[in-house]
Amino acid sequence: MICLTPARHGLAIGAIAIAVAASSAPRAARADAPAAEATPGQFFTITEPITDETIQHIRAATRQLVDRNAGAPKGKAPILVFEFLPGETAPGTSQFGSSYDLANLIAKELGGAKMTVAFVPQPLKGYAVLPAMACTEIVMSEGASLGPITPENATPDPAFRDPIRFLALRKTRDPDLLLGLFDRDADLRLVRTLDNALHYVLPERLEEFRRSHQVKSEESAWEGGQRGVLTAERARAEGFSKATVAHPADVARIYQIAGQSSVEDPTLGQAIRPVWIRIHGPLDSVKVGYLSRRIEQARQEKVNLVFFQIDSPGGLDTAADGLADQIAAITDMKTVAYVDDRALGVAALLPLACRDIVLKKTARMGDVRQILSSRSSRLENLTEAQVQILARKAAFLAGKKGHPEAVARAMVDPSLEVVEAKDTKTGAVVLLSREEAEASKGRLQGIRTRKDPGRVLTLTAEDAASYGLGQAVGNDEELKGLYGLQGKNIRVDGPSWVDTLVSVLTDPYVSWLLLFVGLFMLVIELKLPGIGLPAITSALAFLLFFWSHYLSGTADQLEIILFLVGLVCLGIELFVFPGFGIFGMPGILLMLASIVMASHTFVWPTQDYEFREMGFTLVQIILALVAVGGGAMAVARYLPSIPFLNRLVLKPEPWTGFEAEDPAAKPPMEGYESLTFLIGETGRTTSPLRPTGKARFGNLLVDVTADGFYVDSDSLVEVVDVQGPKVIVKQML
Repeated sequence: MICLTPARHGLAIGAIAIAVAASSAPRAARADAPAAEATPGQFFTITEPITDETIQHIRAATRQLVDRNAGAPKGKAPILVFEFLPGETAPGTSQFGSSYDLANLIAKELGGAKMTVAFVPQPLKGYAVLPAMACTEIVMSEGASLGPITPENATPDPAFRDPIRFLALRKTRDPDLLLGLFDRDADLRLVRTLDNALHYVLPERLEEFRRSHQVKSEESAWEGGQRGVLTAERARAEGFSKATVAHPADVARIYQIAGQSSVEDPTLGQAIRPVWIRIHGPLDSVKVGYLSRRIEQARQEKVNLVFFQIDSPGGLDTAADGLADQIAAITDMKTVAYVDDRALGVAALLPLACRDIVLKKTARMGDVRQILSSRSSRLENLTEAQVQILARKAAFLAGKKGHPEAVARAMVDPSLEVVEAKDTKTGAVVLLSREEAEASKGRLQGIRTRKDPGRVLTLTAEDAASYGLGQAVGNDEELKGLYGLQGKNIRVDGPSWVDTLVSVLTDPYVSWLLLFVGLFMLVIELKLPGIGLPAITSALAFLLFFWSHYLSGTADQLEIILFLVGLVCLGIELFVFPGFGIFGMPGILLMLASIVMASHTFVWPTQDYEFREMGFTLVQIILALVAVGGGAMAVARYLPSIPFLNRLVLKPEPWTGFEAEDPAAKPPMEGYESLTFLIGETGRTTSPLRPTGKARFGNLLVDVTADGFYVDSDSLVEVVDVQGPKVIVKQML
């Protein structure tokens, strides 16, 4: 399938504006030497095979970008960078017609652009080479190559020679080189003249060339037997390629493309459908589920521009990691982080996961020194291990979205020294760590410190702009103006009543209360007849517990299934095989395990804070079980004497022939060392057996246990076994 891919997950295009003073220096000193102004630009990914759909998308997207920049107050012609990818399924299979049409579009119809650049990160062959040749300049990765133009197992079509020659002349490229790439069987010669100029000459023109030039040397143009292939090394050596780079971010640095434009924009060529999502307050597991629902809703509504309004002092590192991963994974929508007050602590990961970063002029970002303890709600200093983990995460997110990685790491790692230098290989000004600069000292010039070691980096809006990390705006309307939406109403999505309820229910104390009510009412239901209020209350409590934790992201289908299986095992123990414990104990363990697993995101603790979380959860469950036991004993003792509530307790029928002040009293059992004499006796139940209850055998009222399912009151039963004080009966039909 032929397609022009949107911004791909994993594409990291960075834009670093040139700044000239160290961040540790006074602001006045920085202002003396302004940074070089960035150029508007855009990356477009073209994946083979090329089709008419590809051409239509490129035409619409590039025209919109050119018109938008031309209409801006300080309008500038943008740089258009086309990244050519061979595709995973059919590399080199683009047709000549569509490829040449795209080459004509790039060469002739993009006059409003400042420059067109072809970025070739992988070997590119087939007719897809033609639109790359149609660009003003070419940049290649080290392992990339161009050609052959004619697809494998095909012979060069003579009708294509003149269009290819015309394309070469239009872009001032050597026609013989393109025709040599077109016909791999041609013995293309690389000729050096006395003025040390290099020329590609086809065999049929060689004699004529020798008569008009003084030839110094002559050799085959092909390297290592790769006929019709121009390698990145040869292209760079001969000036055919402007630079050899390792990453798309290097291309953005070479051309000083603004970071906010350096990744392909899903809104280009499309009607803008925006949404505004608020992320306010400390980050916790509830916000992970909330953001997931908001993103999915936006995707279903075909939204292509998402503003994340961030105002957070930090929070849980696990929650921040989950939120950042969700945002970074968005490729079908343009993501904009709007820091309207603060994105401090681990909340700084969220802007780094967005394509664009915009800060309000009074906002701050960075200062990742502490995380929030989920149980005690206390701020705790990062351990050295946590510093390294979060620093790597910040750099990974920044690299993926084209932000300077060294600046992202410096927000977490106080020992990191950020320096600025000029890369002599690419000509770009880069920001990197001191260690990276020392390792590449031979290719860097003018190394100077931008951030001293010994402190974590906290950025203001002005600092972020000087580091090439983002832009600064005065208010919401100014932000909208950056994206052509000034004065337009944008739907704002914030926490709904569901999110508020989930937040309340997942509070540790409320969760404990739900567990207590669920377990306590389950015990009460086993002691009271019928399936009534206690069973409904217990089911509701457990439903709220698992529902809230499912929506918050800590529970999943596994925890719910384990709890239900445990409940079934417990039911089998009580109603089918009472007294054996084969199903009862596993059932209880499964239920407790599901509750523990639903209380946090990890299955087994591996870090210090995870062990603390596990310990707190176990203490919570133990306290709930102790409270349930104490409550059950209190109910058994006091419920029969409480007015109105005592109606929930069945009182056994008074027996005839035994007089006592207490009508509920049973006949004395003195003299009966064992109840084995009841085996084989029949009687009637005086209360339902679920599976325990009471039955009368003559004048004796005895606690009995049914060996099957539920037995109604006033049912005929027979004693089938006696195990100590436990009398087991079965219903007689």
